[in-house]
Amino acid sequence: MPLPAKRPDDQPQSPASAPASYTVSRLIAYFATTLSASSNYPRHARAYLDYCLQQGYGVDRFSLGIYTAGFRPNRISPLRKFLFFYQQLGYPLIVADPPKKEISPAANELVLRFIREHKGLKGERSKQTYTQALNAFFHYIDAQLQQGQQASLTGITVNDYITQLNQQGKSPFTINVYLSTVKQLAAWCVLKRKELALTPDQVDALQEVQAVKGFTVERRFYKESLETRERTDLLASAASPRDRAILALLSLEGLRTVEITRLLLADVDVERRLIHVLGKGKSTKKPIKLFEACLEPLADYLRSIRQWPLPEQDQKTPLFTNLTTAQIRYITNKHLRINGLKKKGMSAHSLRHTTAQLLLDEGVDLVYVQQHLRHESIETTQFYTLKQTLKTYFQKLPN
Repeated sequence: MPLPAKRPDDQPQSPASAPASYTVSRLIAYFATTLSASSNYPRHARAYLDYCLQQGYGVDRFSLGIYTAGFRPNRISPLRKFLFFYQQLGYPLIVADPPKKEISPAANELVLRFIREHKGLKGERSKQTYTQALNAFFHYIDAQLQQGQQASLTGITVNDYITQLNQQGKSPFTINVYLSTVKQLAAWCVLKRKELALTPDQVDALQEVQAVKGFTVERRFYKESLETRERTDLLASAASPRDRAILALLSLEGLRTVEITRLLLADVDVERRLIHVLGKGKSTKKPIKLFEACLEPLADYLRSIRQWPLPEQDQKTPLFTNLTTAQIRYITNKHLRINGLKKKGMSAHSLRHTTAQLLLDEGVDLVYVQQHLRHESIETTQFYTLKQTLKTYFQKLPN
């Protein structure tokens, strides 16, 4: 229900011209542009407007007093600032946001077919990421069309879209991921132009999408890594044989959390010192070296569950029963905290980075580290050499 424009007893006269009408989201976005820095003021203002809409109150000192009864001063200050902003606007009419529309069936079908036929998307998580990114783009198109703006899968629209993502505070990395998915969809549509019955003009517009530039992302360490002593302390802190075995597989072998949950007893080949790993998005297992330092905690764990020596020809029994990736993250975070190692950027996946970094620090050749981590591209493995270079920069350069 639209809010009453004002209360004559406590609001100054509005400008001579009729005040504009704003949706809640539009007014809050406008308010946010007046703030000198990012803050929670818009969030508090939205909650206040939603309250007024629900109660049928005007946006004024009367409703503000009722709404903020019992609030602390730091909660009231943002709302007073918003009320002053609203008064300066001339008390425009405020209406609730229109209900969100689902993206059109045609767009839904296009996304589903693209995801289904994309040869590079093998894992469910990758498919979910692409679906989420593409649905966000089509929601943007629908929002633009509702506002009377022209929007479609063209270079101009895509460029406007990533500009909006940037204004919303999305990181350059996230924006580039979203842009990449849209570009791949556009390229796929061009490839399927006959099946989709596209006109030459539509094909040209789709090809323009490829010219849209993303944002420069400085290659940094996505995750921190531990030093040798810190890894030793982490493993020593785990009293449970199960926890210690999991931490060893993460930090000594460099397995991903999902790869640990997939391990079977049969995947541990003690005689040949191998672990057969089913990688992310893969259908076949790859062997990696089972280090002696990892074999010891694995053997202790297997003794604790009475599976040592390992049974022969057991092709179905999981190494860890009912283990999930969430549980692995919990175990890792618990022991990182115990050792004072938990900080921003330090997680279960950091232990995979630890494996790579310490192997390189010990002088293992890059191609062997790539083989052990099972990276498709050596460029991914080269990423770890940057940290090693920064560590030795001052020592290596001559005077």
